[in-house]
Amino acid sequence: MSDTVTLPAYAKINLFLDITGTLPNGYHSLNNVMQQIALHDDVTVSFEEAAETVIEIACDDPQIPCNEKNIAHKAAKLFLSNTGTAGKVKVEIKKSIPVMAGLGGSSTDGAAVLVGLNRLCGKPFSQRSLEEMGAALGADVPFCIRGNCAYCKGIGEQMTDIRGIENCSLLIVKPDFSNNTALAYGQYDKNPIKARPEPEKLLNALKNGNLTEAAGELYNIFELLDNVQAMEEIKQALTNAGALGAALSGSGSAVYGIFSERKTALSAADKLDYPVRIVTEPVNADKADKTNLSITLEKF
Repeated sequence: MSDTVTLPAYAKINLFLDITGTLPNGYHSLNNVMQQIALHDDVTVSFEEAAETVIEIACDDPQIPCNEKNIAHKAAKLFLSNTGTAGKVKVEIKKSIPVMAGLGGSSTDGAAVLVGLNRLCGKPFSQRSLEEMGAALGADVPFCIRGNCAYCKGIGEQMTDIRGIENCSLLIVKPDFSNNTALAYGQYDKNPIKARPEPEKLLNALKNGNLTEAAGELYNIFELLDNVQAMEEIKQALTNAGALGAALSGSGSAVYGIFSERKTALSAADKLDYPVRIVTEPVNADKADKTNLSITLEKF
């Protein structure tokens, strides 16, 4: 008989994203402010002790590979390896986060698998240990385990909890193309950008709860590297529709706008002509309350 848990795997946006260097192992060091948002996948994890390990992945989105390439599969394998336990793991992913959008969709699914298996196996690892484990899977995974809002450095493993954006709505727009993260970083390696801002103004605005000022300090280095014209057009459309600020998330291709009122975000979503438009909110609730969080989410 297997035990099962279903977890919301929350997406993220990058309020600030800069590449500060390339490490010998090929990874990139970052200045990164990430904000969790209410948009989420639903990840169901089941575990049954067995003589041999078998990992099965299922997903309702045909774009998602349900094999060893899936980060959820890698997460399950890594967790069992660290516990020294064999067993049968089943993971079912119900996708709501757009694919290849820079919203952390695969990372947050992997994070949910680590958290889910930890619960099912009697919590052998602390949250910090899970975050360290997650760093082996990808730069965004530790944050997806921690959540809320954090200033992340290094390869994503050095996290400082900070106050996030509050009392606002987000309109996420995804155009009819996707960006490949590995190719985006490769493009930076070929043409590093030297003169860049620091996140102090954004961090101060967040600390003071100044939404307008924070929205004016958004930054993403990838906006300078790929599909520049398309990104600028979406950002301009969002600000024209009332957004306080707009930026690319991750390596894209999703762009988000921050709106002071939900009704303005909904009105903007109605008017803009893009394949994916999602209105959602930032998540800053205490972790203990997240499973009961009232999710306000609308797709168009």
